[in-house]
Amino acid sequence: MQTFLELLKRCVENHVFDSGDPDCKTVLDQLYRAYVESHEKDPPEIREGFRALESFLENLPLDDNNAVFNLCCDICLAYEYKAFIDGFRYGAQFAKEIT
Repeated sequence: MQTFLELLKRCVENHVFDSGDPDCKTVLDQLYRAYVESHEKDPPEIREGFRALESFLENLPLDDNNAVFNLCCDICLAYEYKAFIDGFRYGAQFAKEIT
């Protein structure tokens, strides 16, 4: 097993990863993109949250409405990405600890 891991480590060191996409610098970035694209529809609790947000924003001028809505979406996406990446890291750490 150790020999396999050493060969794998050398292979990774000698072959730099290039996805060809500046938005996907790592394999985890690509996995995240595939994850996001595989979810066609938001779950009910998220749809309800957007409805509630829209009711707060409907009285704002359109530019302000769009600015707040986009900021909210950007924050949500940042948290989603962090949670996705953290999940992989926790899983890798857990696998390391039990082996």
